[in-house]
Amino acid sequence: MFSKSGVNRVRQLILKRYTHQTSQTSQTNVLTPTFSVDQIRDLPYVDHVDLVWKQLLPYKVKINKRKTPILFLHGLFGSISSFNSIGRSLSAVVKHPVYAVDLRNHGDSPRALPHTYTIMARDIHNFIKQRKWDECILVGHSMGAKVAMMVSLLYPSLVSKLVVVDNTPHSRPLNHQFYKDLLGMCEVEVNGHQYKTANKKTVGKISQINRFLTQYEEDHKMRQILTGNLMTCLKHFKNRKDINHEKEVFKMPVMNFYKYDILRTLGGWPQLPQVQKFDKPVYVMYGNQSEFVAPQFHKEFYRYFTNVKFQDFDSGHWVAMEQPRQFLKKLAKFIDYDEYCKFKPNKVRYVKW
Repeated sequence: MFSKSGVNRVRQLILKRYTHQTSQTSQTNVLTPTFSVDQIRDLPYVDHVDLVWKQLLPYKVKINKRKTPILFLHGLFGSISSFNSIGRSLSAVVKHPVYAVDLRNHGDSPRALPHTYTIMARDIHNFIKQRKWDECILVGHSMGAKVAMMVSLLYPSLVSKLVVVDNTPHSRPLNHQFYKDLLGMCEVEVNGHQYKTANKKTVGKISQINRFLTQYEEDHKMRQILTGNLMTCLKHFKNRKDINHEKEVFKMPVMNFYKYDILRTLGGWPQLPQVQKFDKPVYVMYGNQSEFVAPQFHKEFYRYFTNVKFQDFDSGHWVAMEQPRQFLKKLAKFIDYDEYCKFKPNKVRYVKW
């Protein structure tokens, strides 16, 4: 998401806020919520939700429906659209059918607790079974990477290859910037009525929200990811009884994420004492400017996976967004080397080859 120097700047700012409260009062207030968690409505507890999904079809390229399907799993604050361009381009290159889902509490999928890796892996297991796939190739980024790893370990027969994008199978607290981003979204939600259009449902003042979020997130691209969660059209409310149309502005239940400290859960990793090692191909793609897959964490993969290959990129946490061309090439080569070698570059429309 940002460079090592950027991470250090954030750390310095946070340190100043806590050690110089008298001189940094206005900045400290940004980190203090204006709302009470007691006023936040609880979410239902549901062991399984039906995930919203989409096939990412390539442009004017015929795919082979008999090839193993590829399933993309997005990260925190992401959705189906996170891998839209990459997914369509990948399908054009390798000729596999490519799909993406909205994980629970993201995009247009249902809102429900618990939001744990074990439960999200079960959602994916059920999705694969509903599609009647024998197996699939899983590609997960960040939170989605941990979900993908959990699926491969709990339901190994359903996964033929695993691609892990910038995360590791161990517990490590999320960077404080993620907490700032979430708090900023919550503060927008608290005053949601200010940003509604005349119909009191959809959000219309996106630029105003973007300006407000600069107090919490300096990076413009990251703010685009956050505002990508806004409910900007009526289809976001279709058959959704779990959303307060007049008050809520984000498709994610951001207030519940704050109330239940979901980010702490997402920084964790479940205890898996009885699980067998996954022996099929695993490809770990990570940014060399990201904290998530630092070299000292590579050993964590060998606790669970026997056939691991690492590939670093000159990027931060958002590898596919920062290095789309190289990401696509490396991913296609791993998934289907034969199709990769035969591919003609003029067939890619979404990402430059």
